[in-house]
Amino acid sequence: MSTVPPAQGPDDPFSPSDEQWDAFLREVVTGGGGRAPKEPSARARMAAVRLRRPRRPKRSRSATAWLASAAPWLVAGAVVVFGAFQTGLIPQTSGPVSGPAKAVSLPGGGTSDGNQCGTSGYHHFPLPPGADEPAPEPSGTGTGSGPRLVLSSYGYEKLSSRSPGHLTVGLGFAPGAKKSLALSRDLGGQGVAVEIEGPHGLVAGAHGLPVTWSSSKKGASVAVGEGAGGEITLPAQALCPGYDARSVAEALQPPTDSHRTITGQPAYRLVVSLRDPAVGTLRTSLGLPAEDGVLSANNLVPEQGDWSGGKAAANV
Repeated sequence: MSTVPPAQGPDDPFSPSDEQWDAFLREVVTGGGGRAPKEPSARARMAAVRLRRPRRPKRSRSATAWLASAAPWLVAGAVVVFGAFQTGLIPQTSGPVSGPAKAVSLPGGGTSDGNQCGTSGYHHFPLPPGADEPAPEPSGTGTGSGPRLVLSSYGYEKLSSRSPGHLTVGLGFAPGAKKSLALSRDLGGQGVAVEIEGPHGLVAGAHGLPVTWSSSKKGASVAVGEGAGGEITLPAQALCPGYDARSVAEALQPPTDSHRTITGQPAYRLVVSLRDPAVGTLRTSLGLPAEDGVLSANNLVPEQGDWSGGKAAANV
């Protein structure tokens, strides 16, 4: 039996070592007839080299390469999100849904009545007794009747998905006694006042609001009546904390039944007022009290007896 150790050397792992050759020669001299150590084949050498070669760890992709491969997906995602915002699938706002509980300047002009939030019976312009109560049925515009302010419309408006929405109020005028009424465009620099009151006091209010007049004639004054009027906007910042324009607008409408018959007064009372010297002048010419030149109107429905009798129909 051969005692020649396996072929492995320190310098070349594939060549026979000196110890292997010495052992082989001793066996030959003693007549052992051992076989000479063999060198491994080329295939075995290559396989051994591959097994012995240290494996290099995989290199992580650089941030630039990652961004380059992800760029098309990022662009596609941005397009989808932008389209969702534009179509209103993702709700968004560009401002507060209500204002603070303090007086602040409003976008577009005017000042909020946030410092009066929760106050009952507050009005920026002093109103005559009964001005914020349901008005009686109109008795015509003959001799003796004075100028009147009429709320031709009121409601909620949202111009885009990025807007918090606002309230709009249309103003109509009845000069009375077949006389004209010419108001200054800025209403003597005092603008229009709006107060919205609920069961727990003021929920929205502002004063100094500018008017967008329907008359296209230029000048310092504008003739109102016979269809000519204006419109005001109450922005979201004029709402007291915790209120939103849509809910407030809904509470301004009187309740109705399935036949659209009014069954009671609105939950919220809207009072709009303005003051202009021309109002007092016209009233005085008609032999009426000037009442400080103030005109006011509200959203309350004229009392017409028993609500359940179905005598009033919603028309606002």
